[in-house]
Amino acid sequence: MLFFCTLCRDKPAEEIEKLQCTIPHTLKLFKRDEYIAYQGDKVTRLFMLIRGKVRTEIVSNSGLTLPMSDISAPFPLAAAFLFADDNRFPVDVIALEECEVIYISKEAIEQQMAKCSGFMRGFMAFNANQMQHISERLKIFAQKGIKAKVAYYLLAREKKGAFELDRSVASLAGYFGVERPSLSRAISEMVHDKIITFHSGKGEIIDFSAMEMLIVRES
Repeated sequence: MLFFCTLCRDKPAEEIEKLQCTIPHTLKLFKRDEYIAYQGDKVTRLFMLIRGKVRTEIVSNSGLTLPMSDISAPFPLAAAFLFADDNRFPVDVIALEECEVIYISKEAIEQQMAKCSGFMRGFMAFNANQMQHISERLKIFAQKGIKAKVAYYLLAREKKGAFELDRSVASLAGYFGVERPSLSRAISEMVHDKIITFHSGKGEIIDFSAMEMLIVRES
């Protein structure tokens, strides 16, 4: 519950232990490559990944698999859909290594929210942040060209022209839904055209107008 509770996150461990704040739950172990949830499954309880790492991916009606993201514990899975009218997993969730998942019922979450304002605020803030993340991902997918995706991603993260990737090029390729060599080539061409500098995950935007034109031209 410390993942969500804004009141207890910064308290010393001994003080938290005295509170004896617990929530009913069950625990399940998953082996590597085992499916923790399937796209379309009902989200009737909170899935809390407490150990291990999972991959999420979307499978289209045509059978095309689109990787979404890799998630490491601790992290709640599909928490934003728990109280939705159409409460279904939007992705497949697959264990990349041995994982442990705690299940917490919707009723237990509701009771904890009523009992603890810190838990309620943290739960709501987490879901709001996740919706912002999904919104950004959809905007990136809307950019048709790879350079347009790169430009949108970097412009959203630059500070006074400088940027630092929060993931490797390989991970970024998966995030964009493109092949790594294609992404590397696009970045190299942007460097060659003196639009950006880039080295070891860091760089600087040299030509903001050219970056914006990439989004307009390739979208």
